[in-house]
Amino acid sequence: MNFRHSLIGLLCLISFFSCSEQEKYVSKEKINDNILQEIAVPVSKEENRVVTYTNKRSAYFQTSSHILNSELYSWFDGWNVGQKRIFTDYKIEIDGKAFDRENAEVIAYPHYLQRKTDQAVEKLILFDDQDVIYVSLEAVKGENTKLTLLGDQIKETGKDKQATYYTSSEDPSKVLAVAPSHKENIDDDGYAAVTKSGRGGFYISIAKDKEAAVKLIQEAREHHGEWFKERTQRMTDLITENTYIHSEDPHFDKALAWLTLTMDGLVTHQRGYGIYAGIPWFNEYWGRDTFISMPGGTLVLGETDIAKKILLSFADVQDTKSSSKYYGRIPNIVKMESLNYHTTDGTPRFIGQLLEYIKYSGDNTLIKTMYPTVKRSVDGALKNWVNKKGYLTHEDADTWMDARREPDKVAYSPRGSFANDIQALWYQQLNAAIYFAEVTNHKSDAKRWQKIADKVQNNFMHDFFDGTHAYMADRIDHDNQPDFQFRPNQLFAMDFITNDEQKMKLTREIWEHLVYPWGVASLSQEDPNFHPYHLAWEHYHKDAAYHNGTIWQWNNGYAMQRMIESGQEDIAFQLFQNMNVQSLDMGAVGSMNENADAFPHEGKDYPKLTGTYMQAWSNGEQLRVWYQYFLGIQPNAIENKLVVAPRIPSKLNQFKFKEKIFNDQLEGEYQNVDGVETYTYTLKEKDIQFVFNHKLFQDLEIDVKAGERVKVTRDQKELTLTVFSKEGKQRALKKAHLDDALLARQAQSDEIFEGTNFCKPNFDREYACMKETFQKN
Repeated sequence: MNFRHSLIGLLCLISFFSCSEQEKYVSKEKINDNILQEIAVPVSKEENRVVTYTNKRSAYFQTSSHILNSELYSWFDGWNVGQKRIFTDYKIEIDGKAFDRENAEVIAYPHYLQRKTDQAVEKLILFDDQDVIYVSLEAVKGENTKLTLLGDQIKETGKDKQATYYTSSEDPSKVLAVAPSHKENIDDDGYAAVTKSGRGGFYISIAKDKEAAVKLIQEAREHHGEWFKERTQRMTDLITENTYIHSEDPHFDKALAWLTLTMDGLVTHQRGYGIYAGIPWFNEYWGRDTFISMPGGTLVLGETDIAKKILLSFADVQDTKSSSKYYGRIPNIVKMESLNYHTTDGTPRFIGQLLEYIKYSGDNTLIKTMYPTVKRSVDGALKNWVNKKGYLTHEDADTWMDARREPDKVAYSPRGSFANDIQALWYQQLNAAIYFAEVTNHKSDAKRWQKIADKVQNNFMHDFFDGTHAYMADRIDHDNQPDFQFRPNQLFAMDFITNDEQKMKLTREIWEHLVYPWGVASLSQEDPNFHPYHLAWEHYHKDAAYHNGTIWQWNNGYAMQRMIESGQEDIAFQLFQNMNVQSLDMGAVGSMNENADAFPHEGKDYPKLTGTYMQAWSNGEQLRVWYQYFLGIQPNAIENKLVVAPRIPSKLNQFKFKEKIFNDQLEGEYQNVDGVETYTYTLKEKDIQFVFNHKLFQDLEIDVKAGERVKVTRDQKELTLTVFSKEGKQRALKKAHLDDALLARQAQSDEIFEGTNFCKPNFDREYACMKETFQKN
């Protein structure tokens, strides 16, 4: 059953918190969660997958479906609040017998985790903005239930009739309370009586003292139905109103829905607004990660109001000390109690995303507010970090490849004095700043910044390419020499290349040397410093491999984008589908990992997933490339223009979609029947200049009024655009014929990319790192 049928056709509402007259603390709110129910993921005991929920503020709960045994993540199991590990797990007992979680039937839903045994049905639930966990127990076969908190850091400190109290060594200033959800009282052993209807659940709260913790539980008893309904509705709206996809492939639709929801779970307001870099160990805001993730995590999901709050929050913590060498930078890391400015790429991405926010929202008022922030960002760089050629210089570990050896802090993958991706980002920052300066009438700023931008553009091709290598240098080193390590960073700098053929050939080169079926490697396997496995502690420290061979899923986005721009959406879609499978069927439920090994281990046909299991920029880039490059939705509110440049892979023959843009809703549909493509688009509330871009035809442009339907049909020779009024009458028609130059470009692309394959592991080669030995402390 698809989302649309559920939303319209299913009229029965699920009463999640049904109760008897005696159960006065259980809300009778009716919950319509049909859509979220449909995308549930059953998890077997053998899979034993990680599942995590956040409260959208400063807390998350991490668990495994059956048994806590994850070697990578076990340190972070349980409830984490404000970057503190409060407790590791909880134990449920029914009439003195432990709830048999290990053998439970488990289903992961986007809004709760369900475990079912012969003893009871357990549901683990978090609420938005509440420091409360609800462990619901229904259909209990017993008379009494008890919940005990577990973990070396947790200690029981007392008990009364209302609750059992705990403190955590991670945050001894707080008190935890465990109390029944359905009764006021517990007995001396912490047991609560089960109701006649078989309910026996508990709340877990954390607050400044016992009284506040109990008060929070009392509020939960009264309002949890409303809280759950609000959370459920928010999540439902995200995948039915803000965004929506229904194709002939249910797995495809389900994967995108889960990625949307897990991505959204990382968008929080822990210290100001931001995006967790990754769970479990990056539950904090990183400047570069936040603004890499922001397009896929907010803009394409219609969450421009949240994007604005994130931008303002980071502007508030910009380094404004003119004497600082980091003057004008936004932080690399925003923790609860500290800030760190040790990064170069975060600030250019921040300024670039400010411009993208304006394009998606049309909120020009923010430009004036943010101009002082923009000016500091550019002038601080010019003062401290820009050389005579206009390049933005930086320290060895100040790019996203930032791993350093302790205690001497020597970079494992040094990229100073200036790297190719940093120059591309700097150039984008300058151009965005120039636009803001012109809009706010700061013409002298615009003029001097334009001179720097021109320098960067004029110098780049000369300095980063030579006559021998088919690819660009990764960096210019401290001796002013090009370093031609073959890395994926050149994906971000390819816009400097003006020769189309050169760009296509480089895209293929990158694909076949770095892009494996499971993601993009950080270094070519031909390099002497290549590490085939992220985790091989018997040979080397994991950080030695981190950016020297390890797969980084977030780089997939630009790898696919460059392939689509080259006219090869089918090749790009192979990687996109593989990532959907990874997110839905492997690792943590519904999310993408930070990393993976480059090579599978002996006897395996797929590499081990590593790094954080819920990584914002991995999820965000998968969503961004779908909306901006496969669907081709490219809003530009600055010019009141909507460019639609669909590049639909041949495996998708029909689908419907929605995307919230311009604070309006765009609805679309695609069909391919016997080689005839049909696209339809409707923007409900806004008049717009509509531009349709097809890779074989010249653009068709037309003014479209709110509510009008645009239909584009493409057959073998002709592209026809028709506008229908709200009443369904044809109002306008435009046509284009196949364009000879674009046909020639596509033919050239097909020739260049013929026979393109993913990179394949070379198991026969000896890798120097695998001969090393390492003593882990």
